[in-house]
Parts: sequence; structure tokens; C-alpha cells
Amino acid sequence: METVYIQHPISTAVSAKMESCVLALGFFDGIHTGHREIIQTAKEIARKKQLTLGVMTFYPHPKDVICPDQAPMKYLTPLPIKEERFRELGVEKLFVVKFEPVFASLSPEDFVNFYIKGLQCKHVVAGFDYHYGFKGSGNMRTLKSESAGEFEVTAIQKIEHEEEKISSTIIRHLLAAGNVEDVPNFLGDFYEIRGEVKESLSYHTHFQFAKVFVDGTYRIPAPGIYKIEVEIEGQTYQGICHQITETGNVYAILIQISYCFNLIRDQPLKIKWLQYLLGKKEEVYGADHYFTKEKLVI
Repeated sequence: METVYIQHPISTAVSAKMESCVLALGFFDGIHTGHREIIQTAKEIARKKQLTLGVMTFYPHPKDVICPDQAPMKYLTPLPIKEERFRELGVEKLFVVKFEPVFASLSPEDFVNFYIKGLQCKHVVAGFDYHYGFKGSGNMRTLKSESAGEFEVTAIQKIEHEEEKISSTIIRHLLAAGNVEDVPNFLGDFYEIRGEVKESLSYHTHFQFAKVFVDGTYRIPAPGIYKIEVEIEGQTYQGICHQITETGNVYAILIQISYCFNLIRDQPLKIKWLQYLLGKKEEVYGADHYFTKEKLVI
């Protein structure tokens, strides 16, 4: 996959290298099941038309530019992780457009001329509620009218789970409430973050404790005790998240890993959030553990 970083106005060097493509549009935070439907549809159209499969996303999140007085956006998939997921989905060309005031002020017509027609797009695929241009004044209906026969448009209709629209917003709300076990219904899998072990704190017969540092741009579940799954060097372990703290632009997460006897200091790892455990009695590691707000009793 080729990644092309674009800042308005698009340089002639970028424009000169464009090839006819099918373009999926969206911010795609999380790349949930609705996003995957958009990309899969674009992929099928690209295959039938023998065109390049492209995706256009934006960075930073528009909220950070439009509402600068609010707290910075936290991401389900920071940009490097998003790029990796697109590659796994078979995207051939990724356009990352820098979202800044000059770009946000573009009229819908200019967005179409510069970022659809200008990138040699022959078919656009996006969600039914996609908006573009100044204050989001362009939509999928105006996109069709502005195509002037130069490209086609496919709108993906609303995808729901139990009458709830699948969206990045609902996933963020679930994480904020600690309802991580409901996330796969919308995301397609348990929520995952990546970090690095900075301290291996202690060993016990069946587990060890570690402190993991995570990039502060991630969106983290609400503080609490969670059942987690940890992947280190391709090996998967069951575990418990005991504590989440934020200092500056870094999260420190205290975890307990079951039956992991390797030296893991300075190792990168992945954490999947499986279940909220605070105040519940669970069967973990083959023995009962009772969790209270104050402590874990083993």
C-alpha cells in the first residue's frame, strides 16, 4: 500500500502521479464493521472496473480544528494503526489529508474539483451521512449532482446492531462507560490498544505484574478493573488490568499477566479489553478472584 500525505493545495508532484481509482471516503476511526462495508464495496467496484482501490482519510480529527477550545481528540485507531488496518483490508493507495483551517474552509465544489476529480477518482463510495466542504454543507446527494458525469457515487446505507447505528461515536460511549464486552457488536472485535512494557514489577507462581505505557492519543476505557488479553511476541496470555492513570500525553496501565514467565521489560504488546470486572466475582486463571474498588483479593 502506498500512503500519500496531502496538504492543501495539492502539489503538482502529487497530482502528476495520480492514477484512476475508486475512492472510499471517511475519517474511519476504529475501522468498525460499517467502515469495512464501505471499503469492501469500494474494493469490489475497483476489481470489476480494474481500477486502483483508494481510501481518503483526514488527520487530525476535524473536531480539533473546528472546536480548538475543546480537549484534543482521542483515537480508537491512531494514524499508524489505521494505516496498518487499511493495508490488511487490501487498500492500494491511502490519501491522508491534513485537516487544517484552509482545508476546512473549502467549498463543496472545490473539494470535489481538487480532491475527487483532481485525484482521478472514477467512483466514490461513502456512508449515507457523509458530509464534506465548508461546515459540512456537501452531502452524498450534492456529490452526485456535482459529479457532472465524471465519476459515479455509491452511498452505503445505515448499518445497525439492535436498532443502534454502528458508529465510532457509539464505540467511544461504550468505552467511556466501561462496557467493553459490548464493543465487538459494533467494532467487529474486542477493542485493542498497543503499548510497551516499561516496568516488570513482580513475579508470582502463576503470573507477573507489569506497567505498560501507552500513547496518550489513544482512547482508553474508563478507569476500572478489566479482564484483558495480552499479546507479546506473538504469544497470547490472559490478564487483568488493575489501574489506568494518565500523565501528560502518556497512559500508565498496571496489568497482571497469567502464566507469562519471559522477561518482558521494553517489549511492545497489544491489549484487548474483554470484560469489566469491578465489583464482580469471576473465574480467572482457574481460581476465584474477587474485585472491589479498593483492591484485588486473590
